[in-house]
Amino acid sequence: MRVAFDEQIFAIQPYGGISRMFAELAQQFISEPDLGIQLLPLNAPVINRYALDQPDIRQHLAVRDAGHEYYSLTRYFMRIRPRRGQDIVHNTFYLPHGLASYPGAKRIVTIHDMIPEMMPETRRRLDFLTLKKHYVQRADHIICVSEATRDDLLEIYPTLKAPVSVVHHGVHPRFTPDVDSVSQLPSKYLLFVGNRRGYKDADVLFQAFASITQGFPDLELVLVGGGPLSAYERELLRKLSIEQHTRQVNLSDADMVGAYAHAEAFVFPSRFEGFGIPALEAMASGTPTVLAAATSLPEVGGEAALYFEPGKSEDLAGQLTRILSDPDLRAVLSEAGMRRAAGFTWHQSAISHVNVYREVLAS
Repeated sequence: MRVAFDEQIFAIQPYGGISRMFAELAQQFISEPDLGIQLLPLNAPVINRYALDQPDIRQHLAVRDAGHEYYSLTRYFMRIRPRRGQDIVHNTFYLPHGLASYPGAKRIVTIHDMIPEMMPETRRRLDFLTLKKHYVQRADHIICVSEATRDDLLEIYPTLKAPVSVVHHGVHPRFTPDVDSVSQLPSKYLLFVGNRRGYKDADVLFQAFASITQGFPDLELVLVGGGPLSAYERELLRKLSIEQHTRQVNLSDADMVGAYAHAEAFVFPSRFEGFGIPALEAMASGTPTVLAAATSLPEVGGEAALYFEPGKSEDLAGQLTRILSDPDLRAVLSEAGMRRAAGFTWHQSAISHVNVYREVLAS
C-alpha cells in the first residue's frame, strides 16, 4: 500500500503534538515492514525536529533542514505533487494548498481537536488561514484522536458523510521511571508542560500552588516550554508570593524523560484538549498525575489519575495536597499510571491507521 504524508505540518511546526504523531507513525511504517505500508518520500525542506533529528526518518522521507519556516512554506506552496502512484494521502494539516495535492489518491484527514470551532475566542492567526471544514468535507475517511474530539466534530458537522474512526496516540517507551534526574531541576517540584495561555489555565495552577506552599515550603513549580514568563505572569507570581518558587525552563526531548520521572506530581489543568500526550508521558514515567476533568483528559487518564473541576484552583490545591501528603496514594497512582500508559502504544496506533487505510481502499 503506497501512502503519502504531505509535508504541511513538518514545514510549519518545529515541535508539537501533531508533528510528533506523524513522525511516530512514520517511524512505525519504516521499521515494521509487516505493516505493509510503503511510505513515500517528501523530498522537501522542513523545520520539524522530530523528522530532521531521527536519521532513519530523515533519510526515508528525504527531508532537509529548511532553516526557516518561510522557506519551507514557500517551497510547499510552490510545489505540484505527482498525480499518480499513491493509494492513500494522509494530510498532516489543513492549509489550502493541501487539497490540491495527490488528486488521484484516497484522502485521510486527522482531526486533532476542535478547539478553534468550539472556542472561537482562542483562534490564532493560523486558524484563520486553514480550511479544516473543506478537508473534512472532502475526506474519504476521518480519524479523530479521541472520543471527545469525535463528539466535538460531529457536534459541529452533524451531517458528515465520511466514516469517522477514533485512533488514540501512543507513548514512546523511553518514558519510564528508571532514568536519571535532570541536573538543572530542583530536588522537589511539581511539573507543568507546554503552552500556558488561555484555556491551558496555568493561572489556576499558580493560584493552587500558592495556596499549598506554606505546607510544602521546599516544593517548587517547574514550567517546561511555553516560552519565557510574560510580564503578566511575573506580576501574578509576585502577587501570589511564589515568584521565588517558580521557574520556567526549556528542555530537550532527552531531558524531558527525567523531568517527568522525578517530579512529585504532573499537573495538566487545561480546560480543553484533543488528546493530551503530556498526561500519557507522565503516567508512563510513574509520576502521579492530576488532570482537569475536561474533554479528552479523563479518556486518557482513566482511573489512574486524580481529577479536579476545571478552573477551580481550590479543588486542584486539595488534590495536590492529597498526593503530596500521602505516600501510599502516590505509590498507587504511580503503578496505576504505568499500567494505564502501557495500553497506549505507537505500534498499536500504527496498526489502527493501517486498518483505516485498508478499509478506505476496499470501499
